[in-house]
Amino acid sequence: MKRRISSNDFLNSRQLKRANSSLFSISTIVEDNQDSHPHPLHERILNHGNDEDALTPPPSDDANREKIFKGNKQHDTVKRSTANNSPSLDDTEVSSSDGFYIDEDDDESNDRFLSPPSTNAVATPSSSNPTQNIITTTAKTASVETEAKVDSDFRTGIVFESGEAHYDRYNKLHKERPLRVTSVRDHLLNGNVGKRCVVLNYCGEKRQCPERDWLEDDDYLRVHLPGYMKRLDRLSNCNCSDRLDREAEQYKSIYFTPDSLAEAKKAATSLCRLVTDVVTNKLDNGFAIIRPPGHHAEPGMAGGYCVINNIAVAAAYAREKMNVKKILIVDWDVHHGNGTQSIFINDADVLYFSVHRYHGGNFFPFLRSSGPNTVGTGEGEGYTMNVGWNSKGMGDNEYLQVWDKILMPIAKEYQPELILVSAGFDAAQDDMGECHVTPDGFAKLTRQLMTLADGKVVCALEGGYVRRVLCNCVENVVKTLLDRNSGKRTAVMEEELSNQDGSLLTRMAGATVTTTTTNMERVINSSAAKSIRDTISAHQKYWKCLQRDDAIG
Repeated sequence: MKRRISSNDFLNSRQLKRANSSLFSISTIVEDNQDSHPHPLHERILNHGNDEDALTPPPSDDANREKIFKGNKQHDTVKRSTANNSPSLDDTEVSSSDGFYIDEDDDESNDRFLSPPSTNAVATPSSSNPTQNIITTTAKTASVETEAKVDSDFRTGIVFESGEAHYDRYNKLHKERPLRVTSVRDHLLNGNVGKRCVVLNYCGEKRQCPERDWLEDDDYLRVHLPGYMKRLDRLSNCNCSDRLDREAEQYKSIYFTPDSLAEAKKAATSLCRLVTDVVTNKLDNGFAIIRPPGHHAEPGMAGGYCVINNIAVAAAYAREKMNVKKILIVDWDVHHGNGTQSIFINDADVLYFSVHRYHGGNFFPFLRSSGPNTVGTGEGEGYTMNVGWNSKGMGDNEYLQVWDKILMPIAKEYQPELILVSAGFDAAQDDMGECHVTPDGFAKLTRQLMTLADGKVVCALEGGYVRRVLCNCVENVVKTLLDRNSGKRTAVMEEELSNQDGSLLTRMAGATVTTTTTNMERVINSSAAKSIRDTISAHQKYWKCLQRDDAIG
């Protein structure tokens, strides 16, 4: 639930600190007196000192920065207008009278964040390659055998990486923080769903696990530039808060600690291990509940809370190490995965498909290239697809129509060998993306993807910031991955598709389709229909399934 307060309340209060977020049209308000105990790493990070190797990017505008002192600690707050820099509002929606919001999902004690989880056997690393610190298992050794296991279940693997040492040093209640993953982990493993899964790296107090095989440097350099990786590595040995802040200021919406790279490498490594087990048939499918997220990380640039592009590293890893020829990446986060797009923009072996809020480039990441006319370049022309919403409020019907009209027909023509999903849930109803996709809606999207690539579907967590919503959405997707009937054309699936307009089911049967404009617009609004048609128009010349006279609808 969100509580609205006026800007006057904010300005007159000494107990409130605003940390501006450029991903949503909200600002996180932090009550300083809620957290009187610093994170165990805070003293190390906030201890300013001389660093001869510090990077020297252009200094920030001191006129836009105020120093807030509390005790002996120094906090930086950038003063910017939320209304005028709102990624959630297009030019017609911006209002200078917009208030600030507190998300009251933060009613849990911060002790869970400040103290290491008692069941987490992960030691906080102090370098970017802490090979001795992290534990994991193979699917065989980590199989959780319980009476709750359903005989008809798929072998669904799940992996958790909470990134405890990567957090916003000035705002411990930042939306993108370790509690996102630990909340989902507890929700799944304390319920029946988690007990039905194969858990790869959560061993509990009594189970011993072998050490992880870390990814090699080349695994990251397939998608990230050497200079960028060196910059991140230099931060790993940095105890200077100013240097960390200066580096973060070079990018959009990111923060760093000395251990950010190590935590990002944990996330990417865990995802690649899960993908390996799926490709080699040790598992049928899986979900990596990991952070920091990755789809905004470009070859040489962090941003949007992302450091390493997890899904891109996994795709390149599967292709290089496991000889996977064709990979489909589906990104349903409310924000466009600009990083993933830029990495595979001229690659025909990876089909990147994203559905997101666009608003003509006025929604994060604020790029015109996030629109439908970006189709790829060179050999990759036709293999980058964007469905960009130009209004908020899109829900199950709109997303299912995208699957029906565009994604599923093209995927069947492309015939991928592996499906990777950038599974952000900030488009969920009651999350911060101002869309209305339900947990059941995400399950339906997943169910259709499982009809492809022999069901080899691996999801990786991206966004999703209201924890109760995030937990329910992840649980519904995992349930779908477990359900052996999800990968088949069951009577339930046929009925769902027939309730839309029957076109996908008819195409799957090889019959001729007759689709009219009114068929699509009777279930979705005209703005969504136009976005779908714009993407179809941009890609018609590349895909036979879109070249029918009725394809645009």
